[in-house]
Amino acid sequence: MKASGTFFRTLAAAAFCMASAFAQAQFVGDLVLEPAGCTQTGKCKVKNKLRFTDSNKLVWETYDGEPTDGATIPPIFQPIVGKPFEESFLKAAIIHDHYCVRQVRPWRKTHRVFYEGLIDQGVPQAKAKLMYYAVYLGGPKWVKLMPGESCKGNCIKSFKTSDGQPVMRSREADYATVTNEAELAALEQELQANPDGISLEDLEKRAQAKRPDDFYYRNGDQVRMKNLLATE
Repeated sequence: MKASGTFFRTLAAAAFCMASAFAQAQFVGDLVLEPAGCTQTGKCKVKNKLRFTDSNKLVWETYDGEPTDGATIPPIFQPIVGKPFEESFLKAAIIHDHYCVRQVRPWRKTHRVFYEGLIDQGVPQAKAKLMYYAVYLGGPKWVKLMPGESCKGNCIKSFKTSDGQPVMRSREADYATVTNEAELAALEQELQANPDGISLEDLEKRAQAKRPDDFYYRNGDQVRMKNLLATE
């Protein structure tokens, strides 16, 4: 019994530390969309710069005047997750979409900051984890392709951007092909029953199990290529 008590105290302490870290993550700035009524058309602009500081003190921000069509939520998932311009997760969605398009930071960090943004905006933990699982599974992914060994012809050393930066390999969001409403509904029930019992790492493992040979899950933020550019 003593050992069991120690285990639960350790678990509680770990949960407290995690909650404290997320509590330090926060948005700065009010979200104002223009023109008036733009959420009805789905074509809005962010009037003011939006900034978010994550739990690692890394700053994420958008530009003022940046266009947005709300959260990227496939219609079949909207009954579970919500509509694109739902206020509770709109800030997190705008930051997330900004970095998914620009791909200047690793995809794993970009999806994780989406979760932190949801928590900061008061989205319940179960729903935030459900949305995190969805973007980790079906959201955009990208890696930097780094030069490998010397090679001739059409090899990775021949591929550089105009400013000499590494080539990016990316995949657009493909939610509908990797999950469905029934799976998300079942996971939602599981999370609501015990939101603390499933960690973000557990959700990542579930996603990876569905795509065990996936190029982006198997590799880190940078991939050193030896020969031709690989295809998926």
